[in-house]
Amino acid sequence: MRKFLVLALLALLPLAATAQPVGPAPPAPSVFAMKKNGASLHLTVTGHSFTSKAALENYLAYRAAEATLDNKFQWFSFTEHRAKTDTVPVPKGDPAGPRFSFRMAYFRPQWRWRTAGAKNWVNWSPFSGQPFPDLKGADYELSADIVLHKGMVDDVSPLAFDASAVSDYLVNQVEAPK
Repeated sequence: MRKFLVLALLALLPLAATAQPVGPAPPAPSVFAMKKNGASLHLTVTGHSFTSKAALENYLAYRAAEATLDNKFQWFSFTEHRAKTDTVPVPKGDPAGPRFSFRMAYFRPQWRWRTAGAKNWVNWSPFSGQPFPDLKGADYELSADIVLHKGMVDDVSPLAFDASAVSDYLVNQVEAPK
């Protein structure tokens, strides 16, 4: 009997070695990067197959929310990086404005890309007033700086994002870029 069990287990061993994991494959390690600096984080998403600007920005916002929660904070504020030549107005808090913990239109990361064969990266800022470029066939990178906070979210600031609300809102809408 014992010999039979050993032989049966040995026969099943090759099948166990070829079993596939359950669930989606994790994103490639080079897709998302995070650099911590005190209570702030620099987040970067890189890819080679462009889907859409909104899909990639939502993925980065989702990762910002997850990183905030993983670090035991409740909300984060998005840090805008502007140049003197930028034409898009700076968002101002409005105490009489909408009362929700995130306004996705104000999550505006910086972009850069490089077409096949090009040595240098080209930058695009959401505050420049320039149209978003066509990134089909280009390597791209989008990045955002966030500051982590504890306690109640500043729901007057359009740059304040409740990490739980963002995560819940985007969880079924995001997919890791390629």
